[in-house]
Amino acid sequence: MEREVEGVCSVCNEPAAFKCSGCKQQFYCKKEHQRLDWPKHKLKCLAFEIRESPELGRYLIASRDLNPGDSILSETPLVWGPALRTDQRICVGCGRKCTKTDTRCMICLWPACDVNCTGLRDKNRHGMECSFIVKAKIIPRCEVLLVIRMLILWRRKSKVWSSIEKLQSHQESRGPGTSAFDETVNVFECVKRFLSGSKNDSTSDMDIVAKICGLIDVNALETVPPEGCVAIYENACLLEHSCLANTRHSFSIDDKGRPKITVKAVCSIAKGSHLSTMYTHALWATKARREHLMETKYFSCHCERCSDPTELNTHLGTLKCPQDNGSILPKDPLDFNSTWGCDSCPGILSASEVSQFLGKIEEDVDQVMETAKKETLIDLLSRLTALLHPGHQQCITVSHSLIQLLPGDDPRKSELCKHIVKTTKTLDPYGVRLALYTAVALRELSTCPGEDRRRLLSEAVTLLSQEPKESAGEKLRILIESEL
Repeated sequence: MEREVEGVCSVCNEPAAFKCSGCKQQFYCKKEHQRLDWPKHKLKCLAFEIRESPELGRYLIASRDLNPGDSILSETPLVWGPALRTDQRICVGCGRKCTKTDTRCMICLWPACDVNCTGLRDKNRHGMECSFIVKAKIIPRCEVLLVIRMLILWRRKSKVWSSIEKLQSHQESRGPGTSAFDETVNVFECVKRFLSGSKNDSTSDMDIVAKICGLIDVNALETVPPEGCVAIYENACLLEHSCLANTRHSFSIDDKGRPKITVKAVCSIAKGSHLSTMYTHALWATKARREHLMETKYFSCHCERCSDPTELNTHLGTLKCPQDNGSILPKDPLDFNSTWGCDSCPGILSASEVSQFLGKIEEDVDQVMETAKKETLIDLLSRLTALLHPGHQQCITVSHSLIQLLPGDDPRKSELCKHIVKTTKTLDPYGVRLALYTAVALRELSTCPGEDRRRLLSEAVTLLSQEPKESAGEKLRILIESEL
């Protein structure tokens, strides 16, 4: 059957049936004309534009109206490798986790998944740094490999390094007295032999390592696949943070073994709108999220969720007043030193009192969760709900473990499952960050009497459809499909 004519060919002005899959606005009468027009069309096909401001630095906006599922960008990394703080043995050739402890590159003796891994001799991967590592006699430590790769780019004054150094490193905020500086010193001690005799420019050896560590911490994205690695991308790194992001990203391994990122819209995005992702955990309360962002990314989030003391009525950070069961909330959630007050009585708590109180609760929860037995979790949840709002982050965490231990006919299970699902759908309406978490709750809810089991399991499968291959999410999807 012939394709229905939809427009006019941009090359010959004849009736056209083919549409550009990127922008969905340019038409062609045949594939040959699309290829012919690509050198000119690609300049305006992009779904994003780069903008800059004193407050945000460089950021991305939508260059046209976007629909859910529309592709925004797809690119390979400028540089990638094991995460700075990884405790895993990562193959220097392909980035996969090493299952064997005695398999190494035969030349530099760094960890490898297999002695015949194609990435070991590939000059675009480990083949590039292998001789440098041998010459510098650097002891194998996977967590500094990415730093070494970036140092090589710096010493060669490569075009890739020119693109990387345009990104923010916030080096001025990572000086002596900070945990970031202490980590940088440790990294420097591991790689200083590599820097011996460097004469690239006037930058000191310590300064360049500090800059590189900052570039990694601020810009690198965790990749899956390969798990345990991070990558720096020229454009994807410019997505700004929002606790209600409007994009999702996924990774795939390209034909050169690199983790290619693809970013897509998860909702309708109007032309000119900022494009965003999320840099922190969706189930952390506002106080924890904002502190994490300030400590690691050096900015304060002012999004809709952060500005709302109730966190969109989920009460993920709300405390319970012991006097009248009122809710204790921050007076100004955007102020790290804000006082907290009860909505039913004059009670006031300082920011430091709240931090100490929550710190003690977190310690208790962590200790009990190590065993995660049904009766101890029931007792813990009972104690928590006397001090915290039932929707608090700690209550949700304990509830999620408990529902997997309660039998389906226990009336508490259905109530807890529904509360969890309501919370996750509010905080992650497009199933981007909490798909696995929500799917587990839906599956557990499906075992309760009176619930539509097939509908709940089908919803869980749909949520998990975007999960990476070989991930826990994909494994659960396969299991649920077999149950259906």
